[in-house]
Amino acid sequence: MKKFSALCLSLLVAFAGLTAKAQKFSYGIVAGYDLTKVKYSGDMKNNFSSDNKSGWYVGPKIVFSTVMGLGVDASLQYSQRKLNITQDGYIDGNEVYDKVSQSQTYRTIEIPINLRYSIGLGSSASVFAYTGPQFGFALQNMKFNNLGTGNNFSRENLNTTWNIGAGVRLFKHLEASVGYNFALGKAGKAILNGVGVNEGESQDLELKYKTNTFQVQLAYMF
Repeated sequence: MKKFSALCLSLLVAFAGLTAKAQKFSYGIVAGYDLTKVKYSGDMKNNFSSDNKSGWYVGPKIVFSTVMGLGVDASLQYSQRKLNITQDGYIDGNEVYDKVSQSQTYRTIEIPINLRYSIGLGSSASVFAYTGPQFGFALQNMKFNNLGTGNNFSRENLNTTWNIGAGVRLFKHLEASVGYNFALGKAGKAILNGVGVNEGESQDLELKYKTNTFQVQLAYMF
């Protein structure tokens, strides 16, 4: 975590340096469609799975660029997506438990800050690639039924992810891009109370979640 914090700090310093040298500034609106899947870690991870669920996001966006092609883009997004958690069927002694799947709406404020590199394709088009951290802030506590104690996704959690993607700008105003957003830390957790590990034994186990997201987005820059 310390290495990641140092990396983010270094990137922010680099971003600040680029924006100070920026030759062009533009602002606009970005909106996108995403597919999110929950990944698990912890003692019970093999007992759970997840389906891809769709969502959307929208918000203001700014872009700083230099004559060298390097630049920075950042946005402030309202994000709303479905998260699916599936507890696979299992047998515990003489009891048979069926597969249970739950989906809930997850609302967050997302702040991606990306370093980007653009290559011009004439006066009316350019292609670009981008990468950088994204910081997500949950707008509500969220609890899945019969899945441990406490809130599975809490407003107290800062969900840190990383973006990578590429796109095209047309006619100096319209941007279209595709990207992948993968988790660097847990987005939530569950404490599973009194889970049987060996016959006649039980203990509390922790199940952690991460969210990975595929994104398609459009932006109109003024």
